[in-house]
Amino acid sequence: MVAIKGVGVELAKKFAVLGLYTVADLVQNFPRRYEDYSVVTHTKNLRPGAVTIEAVIKQVKGRYVRRGMHITEAVASDDTGSIRLVWFNQPYREAGLKTGKPYYISGQYELSRQRFAIMNPSIELVSDFPVNTARILPVYRETKGLTSKQIRRVVREVAPYIQQLPETLPAWLVAEQKLMPYSQAVFAMHFPKDSKNLEEAKRRIGFEEVFHLTLASLLNKYELLKDTAVSIPFDETLARQFVKGLPFSLTDAQRKVVWQIYQDMQKTVAMNRLVEGDVGSGKTVVAAMAAVMAMAEGYQVAMMAPTELLARQHAETVYSLFNPLGLHDKVALLVGGMKTKEKEAARQAID
Repeated sequence: MVAIKGVGVELAKKFAVLGLYTVADLVQNFPRRYEDYSVVTHTKNLRPGAVTIEAVIKQVKGRYVRRGMHITEAVASDDTGSIRLVWFNQPYREAGLKTGKPYYISGQYELSRQRFAIMNPSIELVSDFPVNTARILPVYRETKGLTSKQIRRVVREVAPYIQQLPETLPAWLVAEQKLMPYSQAVFAMHFPKDSKNLEEAKRRIGFEEVFHLTLASLLNKYELLKDTAVSIPFDETLARQFVKGLPFSLTDAQRKVVWQIYQDMQKTVAMNRLVEGDVGSGKTVVAAMAAVMAMAEGYQVAMMAPTELLARQHAETVYSLFNPLGLHDKVALLVGGMKTKEKEAARQAID
């Protein structure tokens, strides 16, 4: 168990809301997007928008205005000029800023009361490791009471652990694909040096995600090959009757994929097939033709849908497709939105 400096019980609860419980969770919680404050500009060249300057604080003053609002104003200067900094309701700024010290200052340069200023900027000493200024800033998924700025500070505390992460891919694969080492990629996702460094890190992390999914898929496929499936013989007469009862003609593509499925169903190896097609291309008809062949052998067929609406639509479609064969009474619908009695009746019909 690693204790992170500055993370107490209450802050830990906020991280838990985001599903972050351990250091591993934290370092693998990659940013949702980035804001680029990496270009350091001289004050004389500032333009409205996101800016970063390196300047010395010349003076700072805080005051309360109407309705208890506190405003802290400071003047930051570099070799080319000076600029006003403004913070709202951050009274601690006055005591925290050190005059005469060089800072990185990042924020929005905009018009305020007829004068341009950097509003509510992040500010850090140049001598420190910059977390919120003068860099490409990661923006994380947030929750109430937990901002990206706070998350960046905590991630900074665990940076040494990130650099110790072991490699997760074979060395030959990393070399062959010219990938960044895993520890460097994770570090760059949180602390990118520049846009090129960030893109290389994204490529490495993205490659690994696809690699793992592909590997898992292949492993599942090989496991399925070990299982013995039920062989469903092809009944040409039944297939012709089904097609004859359709209110439309099958396309060549539908005929081709149905025939491939029928061939797979006759084997004793479990079928693992993906049928792709646009909405309305006839995928449900293809599934129904496969179902009929299994039903003819005395088996039940389950057709699953991601939503209740789609499940109801499929049930209606299959009902109409089975009607010419006299199998419409074999269609049962079971969805979460049904009443208890309806669900029980559907389960009994299925049993």
